[in-house]
Amino acid sequence: MTKLSWTEKLKRYRKEKAEEYAKAILSPAGKTTLYSILPYPGVVLVMGGRRKGKTGLAHEAARQFHSRRLIPVVVHLPYAPETIRRKIQKQLPPWMKIVSRVSEWPKNAIVIYDEAAQSAHARRTQTGDAVQLDNLIGISGQRNQLIIFISHHSRKVDLNVIHEVDRILWKEPTYAHQMFERDELSDFTMRAYDFFKEIKGEVARKKATLIIDFHNLRFLECKNNLPPWWTDQLSRLFQDVQRIGRGVL
Repeated sequence: MTKLSWTEKLKRYRKEKAEEYAKAILSPAGKTTLYSILPYPGVVLVMGGRRKGKTGLAHEAARQFHSRRLIPVVVHLPYAPETIRRKIQKQLPPWMKIVSRVSEWPKNAIVIYDEAAQSAHARRTQTGDAVQLDNLIGISGQRNQLIIFISHHSRKVDLNVIHEVDRILWKEPTYAHQMFERDELSDFTMRAYDFFKEIKGEVARKKATLIIDFHNLRFLECKNNLPPWWTDQLSRLFQDVQRIGRGVL
């Protein structure tokens, strides 16, 4: 038997990895549940179009963890005016608190980090807030935290955050999300676009979630409801916070 050269071994290795990647992209998504697919501790990114249920999904994930493990939850909204923060807080359960500084993140908790928290923005990588956030992400396992980031697409989020995510969860994206996605995630977002395009009915699409598990390089899907405290008014308050974070209001 002819012994392979190191160059031939490298070519074979690259081909095997390319096939693993292609299989992950093209294979049908497996079935799972929201609670079972989320890592705790861990770092998760929720992406998708506007008003497609991203924030509601994060809150439902937090509800499921709290109901099973009594884990407290904080919602990070540093740039929201105090009046809006008070309105939101009144509609949340008592175990879910709004905070404005990363130093207020408790250990053994879930952190919902909404897009309006601009210290995670790609253009603020070198700011003090971003450096502090980097440090907290790095030790989130030691602090026993699940950090859930929410954004329309990954270009709005610092690359260091992207590198640390264990899972990406998609609510329905538009074709533009794939066009303007970071190169390393564009195939995954196109897969998400195709996944939602095949679902019949707006209600069914809103309940659906597509997940990429980076630990095992596989796609999974689940359905989720909204938490019992979720209302259209609460949804619009979070939309107002996002617009403020983007400098619209």
